[in-house]
Amino acid sequence: MRFNKHMIDLLREIRRRVPSHQKPAIKLANPELISELYNAFEQSRDSVCKVLIREFIEQNRSLDEPLYDINASEKMGFDKVPQTERTKDERPKRVYRGQIIEA
Repeated sequence: MRFNKHMIDLLREIRRRVPSHQKPAIKLANPELISELYNAFEQSRDSVCKVLIREFIEQNRSLDEPLYDINASEKMGFDKVPQTERTKDERPKRVYRGQIIEA
């Protein structure tokens, strides 16, 4: 998942506003972050927290990250990202002091 500065600021504010039992799950390093935010959204009574969570998810969606359809009747159904095949021309490259080195 990619984050920009606005999303990081939103997540800090969300983490500050959620109850203490939900704070350990709401971290940038958590791969289940979106599902935890949906759980926090459903359980929250704080309208500001709900708005922040909604904005975070919309920001994530604008970065073209795969998310599940909100209108779907299922609880969670993440989209799968198609894997691209690498050719020999697309070998991984290393960067050393600003110069590209073939790996």
